[in-house]
Amino acid sequence: MFRKISGIVIAVLIAATIPSYATPKNSLAVVKTIPADQDVVGMLVGDSAIYIFGNTPSGGYLTALNKDGSQKWLHSLSDQLEFTITAGALDVNGNIWLVGAAAPPKAMVSAPSPTPSGVNPDGATIGEEGAIRADLTQLTLWKVSTGGEGAGKYQLSLTQPVLPTSISVNKNGISIVAWQSLGSLFVSADLTGNFGKMLRIGKSNTTLDKVIRNSDGSSILLGSSTELISSTKAIGIRDGVIIKVDVTPKIIQSIRSGEKGATRNWANATSSLLLGGYLKSSTSSLATITKFSDTLKPTWTTRIKATSTAVVANGATGTYYAAFANGANSTLITFDKSGKSIAQLTFSGIPTAIQFNKSMGLYIYTDSAIYNLVTK
Repeated sequence: MFRKISGIVIAVLIAATIPSYATPKNSLAVVKTIPADQDVVGMLVGDSAIYIFGNTPSGGYLTALNKDGSQKWLHSLSDQLEFTITAGALDVNGNIWLVGAAAPPKAMVSAPSPTPSGVNPDGATIGEEGAIRADLTQLTLWKVSTGGEGAGKYQLSLTQPVLPTSISVNKNGISIVAWQSLGSLFVSADLTGNFGKMLRIGKSNTTLDKVIRNSDGSSILLGSSTELISSTKAIGIRDGVIIKVDVTPKIIQSIRSGEKGATRNWANATSSLLLGGYLKSSTSSLATITKFSDTLKPTWTTRIKATSTAVVANGATGTYYAAFANGANSTLITFDKSGKSIAQLTFSGIPTAIQFNKSMGLYIYTDSAIYNLVTK
């Protein structure tokens, strides 16, 4: 654990050249087409199912799919309150944790006492719903079992609307990052839903898009910022940021990834600290993929022409995956442990999530389909 705040600045990541590829031995197959009107927030891959979750006009949902895309079960969430689901994660036992925001319960309003000749001669209290939707000020956790049964709901009441952006769960607790108009925030909780102290990161121009919870209870927060964070100033128009916080919570390390005239972010990551991001300047539009060590020092990195951020996943036996869009086509690249590209496949749609499980394999979720990497 770090005992001192470190203001390490990564000004430029070394670009790597992607070599030419031999004919790939693997292929990508569509296992499920996503209807255009289905609101899917995210995808998770467990030991025995693919999970997709999202929102409906009447609530939220979590559905488990078999390898071939057929449905195993559907769990609906609806408790007569306004709410939205925004992120999800699996715990070590295979339970699914969803996070979002909900409105507080609506107050019951007493109707005026009518005259004896009215339709309510006893003057009974009548509940009236307000015409204006209440603010979503309650950070909310839902726990669902591997069999699709609700296993808990936990809430943290806040004074301002909140939008959770990422959740990470391990055997010792839960880490969450979220957006508020007051500034992005980090908060942890134990597995029984007891929330800890909140930590503000930045003010009005810092976003946190991903969190990784470590085994010692510390967390890695990823996103972008134009603001001063732990004495580190912006390098470019907007920098990618990597922030480590301890269990207190307090910031113990802050790293910026930036270039003059460029906008950068870190929006995706794995537990082994493989990071995926995006760089945009007047001359470049690049997906950025970097493997960091446990001390948050880059061990290898690559940049590839792209029109989207890179989403990343750990593979089997020291391999890694990254997917990104470039115009009409998207690309999946497999890397070995040293960062050498060993395979490339193309597919359609913008990749927004990629997950690997050794029992289920690799799956990619795009805006229109779920793909599976088929090994031959």
